[in-house]
Amino acid sequence: MQIDIFSIQKGDDEFYELNQKYVKLIKPFCGIKEFNVFTKEINKAQNIGQIQAKQSYFKEYLPKLEGGFNIALCEHGDMLDSKAFAKLLDGKNHIKFFIGGAYGFDDEFRQKCDKVVSLSRLTYAHKLVKTILLEQIYRGFCLNNNHPYHK
Repeated sequence: MQIDIFSIQKGDDEFYELNQKYVKLIKPFCGIKEFNVFTKEINKAQNIGQIQAKQSYFKEYLPKLEGGFNIALCEHGDMLDSKAFAKLLDGKNHIKFFIGGAYGFDDEFRQKCDKVVSLSRLTYAHKLVKTILLEQIYRGFCLNNNHPYHK
């Protein structure tokens, strides 16, 4: 199994070490890669406005939707508990998680994904979302494999 995490961010941040801890914990269960995406076009669009920013995220992420089970993380998505999230991981060969930028995703991108999930009704900084996502992925694998971490 392979998990790819795509995030609109400039590079590593203050959560990098904690994220790498979770990546290391996840690796016995599956391959995992993180992709930080931040182009000149995204930077320019975010300075223009919300609509342009969402369009730039869509343009950058659209080719990455090929293959795999695509999950957009969005405050408007389905709220799952940890057991339901674990079931989402089960039985798939390739999962791609997409974390939006400052303005989130437009309807068109969300509709192209196989699933839209909300980690909370609260809005988080995208760099914090990645840490929460990594912890939930690890927790999900622990639940699916009867590992005691989740207790």
